Amino acid sequence: MRTTPIHIAMRSVRSIGAAAALMASATLLPGGAEATTLTFATNTAPNNLRGIAETIFIEELAAQSNGEIEVVPYWGSSLMDGREILGGVRDGVADMGFVNINYYPNRLLLNSSFMLFPRGPVSYEDRMTVFRSAYSDIPDLADELSEEGVKVVYLYGVMPFAGTFTKDVSSLEGFDGLRIRASSRWYLNLLDAVGATPVSVPWSECYQALQTGAIDSVFTNLDGIHRASLDEVAPNVFIMNQLWLPTPFLITINEAKWEGLSDAEKDAFAKAWDSAEKKFAEKYGAMFDEVVKAQKDAGYKVTFATDEEADAFANLPQVAANRETWISEAKDAGATDPEATLEKLKGLISASLGN
Repeated sequence: MRTTPIHIAMRSVRSIGAAAALMASATLLPGGAEATTLTFATNTAPNNLRGIAETIFIEELAAQSNGEIEVVPYWGSSLMDGREILGGVRDGVADMGFVNINYYPNRLLLNSSFMLFPRGPVSYEDRMTVFRSAYSDIPDLADELSEEGVKVVYLYGVMPFAGTFTKDVSSLEGFDGLRIRASSRWYLNLLDAVGATPVSVPWSECYQALQTGAIDSVFTNLDGIHRASLDEVAPNVFIMNQLWLPTPFLITINEAKWEGLSDAEKDAFAKAWDSAEKKFAEKYGAMFDEVVKAQKDAGYKVTFATDEEADAFANLPQVAANRETWISEAKDAGATDPEATLEKLKGLISASLGN
């Protein structure tokens, strides 16, 4: 298994990173002014698709603030594990942090509503339009994050869904009877509906589980599969690029820290979001092609789902059942009108698809 050296090195200095993050710091700018220094925790390395997206935002934040905002990143879970970051940003362990909604199925239940829509826009720009519109037009999503003490200051997307299999699979029918891992309960339900045996395995154990035959497949974003070398031990890749990965990957900031920023600094964040999104979109398509080429060059079998297969998956009866379950659980959790949240999100997605 290929392991990222920076990931190992960063893990070895976890305690040092945590101590550093708790120390207030400021950098002097020319003329004696002080820069605002913010710490940022993430669970990825800087040299992959996710790391590139986050690096671009950090760089744009410095550029848009004329150097008055400096972000100190802690890569590869060196400060906190991925599932700790939401609470860590709330508690001030880091000023900013990456949040994967799927890590918090109960605490971010309303935000998980994105996962109830398997079919969405294909182009990166259209996906970002849906995600950003959702957070501006559906207050419940931002309010749920606010209850956790954080605010979204940037978001980005990753590559579409794919399955990587130890067995020769080149159609949706081939999922039948196989043990397939996915990170979202909602997608585990969909896999069950196509005849697979859904299994839950920690991400860090997926490589070994595939290698030992404990599972037959991992179903997740294509770049995640390649980044973790899962295609190395499960070299049959089935790409469903008609199905967006409907999870916005969030960069959040501690709300109290946000309120302490000046209006000019907040404006720099908004401009950085716009410019970083545009720059990353320009790189995204090429990165997708590079992953597919690398897989083919390595001798892996790469198959793309047909439109008919994607439609069949996106229209499974379990999709409606997932939504009913989600509505019931949201009401139990105190949501006042979860049906309206789904309808608004459905409208945004439908508009992006031209429906």
